[in-house]
Amino acid sequence: MTEVKVHEKYLVVIPKDVREALGIKIGEKVEFVVEKGRAMLYPHRGSAASVKRVHGIIRHKGTIDEGIEEGYRVMGDE
Repeated sequence: MTEVKVHEKYLVVIPKDVREALGIKIGEKVEFVVEKGRAMLYPHRGSAASVKRVHGIIRHKGTIDEGIEEGYRVMGDE
């Protein structure tokens, strides 16, 4: 667990180990969700509407998980 300090205007810095574990890049949006008195941080990687717009465009032979991992590899090369 990594602890951070809340700065002026309630700003917090996402620690490097957390950014790397979640693959968060500069300029990317994150989402905070409060669940059972805890704040959960989720990288914002698209919406259901954006998925529907591209559904069926990409053909991938293999499992969905393999396709997702391949997509993340490609995004990491940019």
